[in-house]
Amino acid sequence: MKAFTLRHPWAFAIAHLGKTVENRDWDERLADLMGVPQLTGELIAIHGGTAPQRPKSGKHWSQLAATNLWRQHCEDLQAVHQVLDGELPDPAAQFLAQRGVTTLTPEAFILPGIVAVATLSGTTRSSRDPWAAQGQLHLLLSDVIALPEPVQVAGAQGFWTVPEVIEAEVVRRYRAAIDTRPPQHGHLTAQEWLA
Repeated sequence: MKAFTLRHPWAFAIAHLGKTVENRDWDERLADLMGVPQLTGELIAIHGGTAPQRPKSGKHWSQLAATNLWRQHCEDLQAVHQVLDGELPDPAAQFLAQRGVTTLTPEAFILPGIVAVATLSGTTRSSRDPWAAQGQLHLLLSDVIALPEPVQVAGAQGFWTVPEVIEAEVVRRYRAAIDTRPPQHGHLTAQEWLA
């Protein structure tokens, strides 16, 4: 199984907020080198990278240097709030409530490790999805399944191979998540729905 590592809060957004577009500033040649065409249609693991540390200085994040990881994390969190327009999806609200969190604070989004599994369903540069960054390559994700708990493993840049022992645990948690999710009623006939 291949995986890719995302900066926070993007792994959380894919796992719990309905983000189905991952933006990359890759050209087609780099996408080919990364193996994107071969991965299309395959299950991939979504990995949250190393957690940035909140500075001890007490400064507001906007006063930090533009290269500061905590500032970048908070800027990304602002972008998430804009996409959500104040509406937190039920799965995300439930996930946060289990952890005793009720608002989208910077720490709430920090989920290091493999947090979800999704199908890489294709690429485009013209997605109109609110999560899509214009002018970038959009990796389109479908059938996203959030894992009940992240599987801890170090990540890497680009697509990387999940070690076998970690993959076995990811698959176990993936299957458990599928088994416990509510039934999808949208595909039932009226007779099946009433039965």
